[in-house]
Amino acid sequence: MTTKIQKSPKTSRYRQIATELQKDIRLGSYAVGDMLPIETELMARFAASRQTVREALRLITEQGLIVRRAGFGSVVIAVEPPVLFTHSVTSLTEWLRYSNETYREVVRSGDVVADHKLAALLKCELGKSWFLIESTRRSDEFAAPLGWTEIYVLRKFAAVVDRRDHGRTPVHEQIAKMFGQTIEYAKLEVFARGMPAKLAKQLQVKAGSPALTMVRRYYGLKDELFEVTVTTHPEGRYTYSMDMQRSLRPKI
Repeated sequence: MTTKIQKSPKTSRYRQIATELQKDIRLGSYAVGDMLPIETELMARFAASRQTVREALRLITEQGLIVRRAGFGSVVIAVEPPVLFTHSVTSLTEWLRYSNETYREVVRSGDVVADHKLAALLKCELGKSWFLIESTRRSDEFAAPLGWTEIYVLRKFAAVVDRRDHGRTPVHEQIAKMFGQTIEYAKLEVFARGMPAKLAKQLQVKAGSPALTMVRRYYGLKDELFEVTVTTHPEGRYTYSMDMQRSLRPKI
């Protein structure tokens, strides 16, 4: 039997196949210890190429649902994807963006004006106008949310929220494509705090429980602050990993 998948402009084909397989595992079609169909069977079921099927299997392998063994096949090892997500960084480009394996699900958006508390957090002038986009960040549609993201952009950049790729593409990249705004420099601030009560329900945790907050500020020409992203992660759902290497002094 061939399973037809409605192709969405927001989601690549291998992700759609991975979502279908996640659903099968979650609903018990494949229990822990069961084998998934071999690649050729999955190719026939989804009318997809071998490379596309392999990418889908790679994704659910990384999510901890299956293990793949050469000459043996894919074995289901978990029904639910683990909640913990690790963001490994080895370059400035990776620092500026979250992994492509996560996406933002927009909850609401609208205009805000910075009061004293918000101005202190964003490090902007009091009374500055922003367009706020609030979202949950997820690794897939079944896993618990990895965090809550508040993205503040200048009002003239509000149209980014209507882009088809909004949930998958970093907002600063969308702003660059639509408006030509480039990043001259950026700053990252990380701090621990108690989970704010207004976010606790959305993230399925208790108010006041441990949380990690990351604030990214993006500056353009003339030191203009044009975007601030504030993401709050519940304890145990996000790890930030950075690789650094000592630079050798040049020989004289």
